[in-house]
Parts: sequence; structure tokens; C-alpha cells
Amino acid sequence: MIDLIIPTFKRLDKQITLNSIPESFRKEVTLVVQPQEEKQAREIHTNLFVLSGDNIGISQTRKEIAEEWGCNRNSRHWVLDDDLEILKSEMIDGKIVKTPVDDITFQECLDTIEETMDAGFYHGGIGSTLVNPIGKWPFTNNSRILGNVFYDGQALSETFKEIDWILDNAEDYYVCLQLLTRGVPNRVLYKFISNPGLSNSEGGCSTSRTIENHNIACKKLAEKFPEFVSIKTKVATSGPWKGLERLGVNGRWKKAYESSQKSSLTEFFNE
Repeated sequence: MIDLIIPTFKRLDKQITLNSIPESFRKEVTLVVQPQEEKQAREIHTNLFVLSGDNIGISQTRKEIAEEWGCNRNSRHWVLDDDLEILKSEMIDGKIVKTPVDDITFQECLDTIEETMDAGFYHGGIGSTLVNPIGKWPFTNNSRILGNVFYDGQALSETFKEIDWILDNAEDYYVCLQLLTRGVPNRVLYKFISNPGLSNSEGGCSTSRTIENHNIACKKLAEKFPEFVSIKTKVATSGPWKGLERLGVNGRWKKAYESSQKSSLTEFFNE
């Protein structure tokens, strides 16, 4: 059984991910909200988890979710951004065909995630329409995770206590690299993909993310993992940052995991 979790902020009237999940599964979803939105949230959904405070940032939100579902409940859980459309992805005649999930295909998605964790991939996600799926379908190992992430809380409960969750605007990349370099492989599934909303659309992280702190986060991530992260620079061509220099990161995800295996072999031969 996988717990479905959607952290949401300033978008209670526009629940794209919740509405993308087939209705028969929605009562199982937990909306994670700040205290300032609890009253309004209870008007649209009964299953809530209320965070420790207001305006705490996405990294602290992720940390509190990990502490509750990973450390306290030891549960398998799937955390999804609140602006995703979830799609079934099929390879037909060399082309990817995408369709909205229904009761049957969404259950297939959950079953596939369970099977993935059973196989020892204790964190991962479904793919994104932002990434070319050719060569990655039906899955790829030790790769970038975007917009959603699943964890096996029972397997990772002790590891979660060692993780530094706090790097706003690069929090998922940061945690992913920490797990990979600790020898925890991931798997990104492309039989199912998410179609994200517009970057920096109103609500969510856009309430606190500026291009300045976005760029700072990219630099910090590269400083923390210089072997596996390099900076790229481009000028934003659309959205509120149009015309401004925006940093991005190139992650060497597979090398990050490989580094943990080399370390293990070195320790083995030195014993």
C-alpha cells in the first residue's frame, strides 16, 4: 500500500494533481497544508496533514513529510507536486502515446511503483513530459527525478535521519544525490509520466522563488556535489523571468551512484 501525498500552497482552488487522480483513489490522498490554509483546505478535502508552521518553505515541507511518513509511519509513500497531470505512456510503433490514467491504469501505476521498491529501488519517480523518453522507456535507473518522488519509508527510515533536507529550490535534486552517493539506487518509470504546469505559475514555490534565489540554489548544489553537478547558463525565453540569465544544473546521476559502489569496493578490499 502506497500513501499518496500532495503538498499544496496557494492553489487550493486549483488542484490539478488531485483531480488527475481517478476519483475512486482521491479519498486516499493526503493534502499537506500550512496552518494558514487548514480551514480552507478542509472545505475541499477531508484527509489533511498540517505542517508545523506558515511560510516554512518547500525544503522544510519535504523534511516534515519524510519525518512523518518515512520515520514515524515507516510507510511507502509517493509525494507529488500539486500541478501535475498523470498520464499513461505507451510505446507504439516507436512513438510514445500518452493517455490520462483511469482506475485500471492508475492502479497499474501504483503496482509498478510497489514492484520497483520490491526490487530494491527505494526511491524514484515517474517520468516527465519535460524529458525525452526515447531510450528511457519503460524505465531508467539512477536518473533525475522531476515533480514527484516515491520513497520506501521502511527501508529508508534510518537513512532519512542522516539526510540534509534543506536546500530550497533544489531540494529534490539535493536529496536524490545524497541517496545515490549513499548507495541507494533510484528508478524513474516511463510507462507513466507527469505533465507539469507552467514554470513559476501562481502559487506553490512561485510565492517565494525568485530568479536570484533559484540561481543561488543551483550554485550551492554544485558546491556540495562538485563531482556530479555542473552549472549551465541560459537566458529565460518565457514566463516572469523572460530575458533574464537563469542558471541550471547538469547532474551526473549515474556517476553519483557509481561512486558509492567504488567506495564500497575500496572499503571491502581494505578490511
